[in-house]
Amino acid sequence: MVTTAYVIAALVGLALVVISLRFFLVPEAAAKGFGVPGSASGMDAGAYFSVKAVRDLGTALAIFVLIAVADAHTLGWVFLVMSVIPVGDALIVARRGGHPGISWGVHGGTALVSIAAGALLLLG
Repeated sequence: MVTTAYVIAALVGLALVVISLRFFLVPEAAAKGFGVPGSASGMDAGAYFSVKAVRDLGTALAIFVLIAVADAHTLGWVFLVMSVIPVGDALIVARRGGHPGISWGVHGGTALVSIAAGALLLLG
């Protein structure tokens, strides 16, 4: 049975695919949207952007597999656990002097969506 929480989970997965592709295709713009500079002196920013893209793609694929083969309870726990990723992203952006609106609005909002989806899946 498809529930609202499964739809939210699928949308989160799709959003992560889009974010991943954006980091592969237009990394500087994606980095700015993430809240960090699009380039950095003294480091290979391209490698960082690729790591970010692969992390998001892997997370999206894990979500899709769980939607396909796991029960709502398992998917709910995974969403709650994975909420640590956007919380960490928010802290990284804030610590690096990024815009608070991106840090807490984008990444904090993503964490709240992940927690809400996890709660809906666990309670449903």
